[in-house]
Amino acid sequence: MKKSLSLKLSSIFSAIVLVTCVILVGTCGVIFKLTESTIKDIRYDDILDGYKTEVKSQVQSGLTIVQYYYDQYKDGQMDEETAKAKALDTLRNFRYGDNGDGYIWVDSTDYTLVMHPILPDKEGSNRKELQDNNGVMIIQEIMKAAQQGGGFNEFIFTKADGKTQAPKIAYSQEFEPWNWVITTGNYVDDMRSQVKDTSQAMNIVIRNIAIEL
Repeated sequence: MKKSLSLKLSSIFSAIVLVTCVILVGTCGVIFKLTESTIKDIRYDDILDGYKTEVKSQVQSGLTIVQYYYDQYKDGQMDEETAKAKALDTLRNFRYGDNGDGYIWVDSTDYTLVMHPILPDKEGSNRKELQDNNGVMIIQEIMKAAQQGGGFNEFIFTKADGKTQAPKIAYSQEFEPWNWVITTGNYVDDMRSQVKDTSQAMNIVIRNIAIEL
């Protein structure tokens, strides 16, 4: 009789423990899922803010380069065409980023492409009517942002491989003495890739905790 009661109590206790563990694991799963989503959102916002800061900084570096050659011209150390050519050559070879794939391009305020290190065959063409797959008038929006003292805009653009198109966040600012607009940007899919890496790391943590439970 005592053994039967003890066995029943043991079975009930085991069932309670099992149910509790199942509920605990399920609850943890939900919590971690919500946490993962929140972390992804925060991570994306952080990366976006960082990218915006970087592209703005790189454009301002480009402006410093152009200003240097402009000053050389104004001081009589070289003629204006030479100063422009040297400025453009320096910008053409300007790179930034961990992989060195960040670059600057230059448009004229009349919408003519002055210099583009990835699309040199397009230089000299008027791109006023250039639009992306969503109908965004790319160069017109760039001009609007630049001529308001500098600003950001988003559009679909061709990546460095010359083939892949992806959403891009760019910053543009005008160098008024030469009517140049200097622009650079970063691709949204690169940012999402970094967020995905964070998500995968979080999934590993969740699985390890679940195993321990």
